[in-house]
Amino acid sequence: MFELIKMDAVLTRYIPFVKLLSMLEQGFFIPKANLFTDSWEGSLHLFNGEKDNFQTDSQLIAAKDWVYVSCWYLDKPESHAMWNSYGQSNDSLAIQTKQLDFKLAFMRSRIDMHARFFPVMYQKPSSAYNLYDGKGIPSWFRDEYKVSHPIFNHLPLQLFHKHEAFSFENEARLVLVDNDATLERNNEKAGLHFSIKETREMITKIILHPNASAWFEDTVRKLINDTYQLGIPICKSSLVGHKN
Repeated sequence: MFELIKMDAVLTRYIPFVKLLSMLEQGFFIPKANLFTDSWEGSLHLFNGEKDNFQTDSQLIAAKDWVYVSCWYLDKPESHAMWNSYGQSNDSLAIQTKQLDFKLAFMRSRIDMHARFFPVMYQKPSSAYNLYDGKGIPSWFRDEYKVSHPIFNHLPLQLFHKHEAFSFENEARLVLVDNDATLERNNEKAGLHFSIKETREMITKIILHPNASAWFEDTVRKLINDTYQLGIPICKSSLVGHKN
């Protein structure tokens, strides 16, 4: 059903400077799905303007509270569109890792949850219902995993489908389901963290915003090289000189 991501595939996140600081101090953060601003997340069956019988709106909202999602730009050169969407400030940057390094960081952080990492599949609204053959959504968990409600089998799979209008994101996602997932109560956690050590080790490159100032570049270099002594390569954007 899903295409496997090669272990040497490059993964990129376009982030503000403050998120880099947070990663280095607290570890890489994976938010729960209900913190996303896009209300369509996990709602592929609504893209064609129709509702189905697989879940109610209230169930979807409650289930998102227990599912965690990490989004990455997959295996492409720098993207002007991604800078515009996720690196809007000149004081922003892109961090890169590889699929293997990201996987090892996840495993070594000892996050014991059912997880999958796949590319997102972009769909036309008219094709959404056909993805389920009008019958139902395939199971996410293997037989040895028990879930408190069928929606926790459905929602993770739905999160790997997005409207074709977002295809410029060329996205890959790590999706995890909390072992305590339930519709009966709220999840008090905002999300999960990789360990600080593994977070620092998984970053293989930092790319500065195309319009980054000399002051910002100097600040990032001092932070990485002097404060944390990480030795991560810091590169100017390949889009320097292109109007952003």
